[in-house]
Amino acid sequence: MAGYIKISSKGQITLPAAIRKHLKTEPGMYLSIVEDGEGVYLTPIKEPVSSLRGVVAVDGEQDFKKIRHQTMEELAGEKPKSD
Repeated sequence: MAGYIKISSKGQITLPAAIRKHLKTEPGMYLSIVEDGEGVYLTPIKEPVSSLRGVVAVDGEQDFKKIRHQTMEELAGEKPKSD
């Protein structure tokens, strides 16, 4: 399936009806977008991330600010500081 679309002044695009039908998209649905250097790929997300809430059992309170900070340091290649 191929075609042309125009980007609006706000950076928005409208997917042609044939592509929306093929991807089985619905209003309000999210799409994953991946850039590969040559172009982009759009993939429908079947279930929102929020549907994973409660899947993993945790004990007690969670310090998400601390977890986020540790994760950012790990991704940056730094060792997290121990408290």
